[in-house]
Amino acid sequence: MIELVEKQSSIKLLEGEQRIIVENSLAKSTSVEVMPNSSLVHYRLNKGNDNKLSVKVHENASYKLITLQIGNGTLDIDVSLEGAKAYCQSDIAYALNKEDKMTIVSNFVHNANETTSNQLIKGVASGNSYATFEGKILIPYDKKKVEGNQQHRALLLSKSATVKAVPALEIYADDVKCSHGSAIGNLNQEQIYYLQTRGISKEEAYKILTSAFLREVTDGIDAEDLRTSFEKEIAECLLLNV
Repeated sequence: MIELVEKQSSIKLLEGEQRIIVENSLAKSTSVEVMPNSSLVHYRLNKGNDNKLSVKVHENASYKLITLQIGNGTLDIDVSLEGAKAYCQSDIAYALNKEDKMTIVSNFVHNANETTSNQLIKGVASGNSYATFEGKILIPYDKKKVEGNQQHRALLLSKSATVKAVPALEIYADDVKCSHGSAIGNLNQEQIYYLQTRGISKEEAYKILTSAFLREVTDGIDAEDLRTSFEKEIAECLLLNV
């Protein structure tokens, strides 16, 4: 069963518990603790607010986070994998327009052996918007069988939109498998032209292609109604001037 909540300052799962939580508005700060052998799926919608999220994932526990960021705001995400076989997946889709300014900062620390983290951040910026992503994966000394992945990709839909990304790995151990990267670019004009030749307007072509670009994140939402709602929020944000 999905729990609908707002502005949670603290979320803690009992050992062995499984929960699905949807937050439609965020508090200034939120702490999450996923106890051993438990599982939390956490969907968040943020529109214009700042939030600091602090997460601890314990032994053999799983935390899946999907965040939709619309417009202004700062997201600060700190995740600590505290026990063996702890797992965290953090996916973010952001959509900016007009004069929006947004910052995402993520810090993932692997404090135990056999831990895994995956991050995927995909965004679309139009108008005069400005987005910044800063992400770090830290693996301390002597940790073994650790895997950490981080990818950021963004589309610029106008000449005056700006996206900056600084992904980083800080590794002090040998038995690890890690990757990171960032790509920022424009929509393929040949694809836009192809859609126009099929009777689709230029603005609608942009919307189709940007929606497809972000779907890698939104497809991770298992609940169909919630996925549709998130995709609608993105479409409403992208008031394109193309």
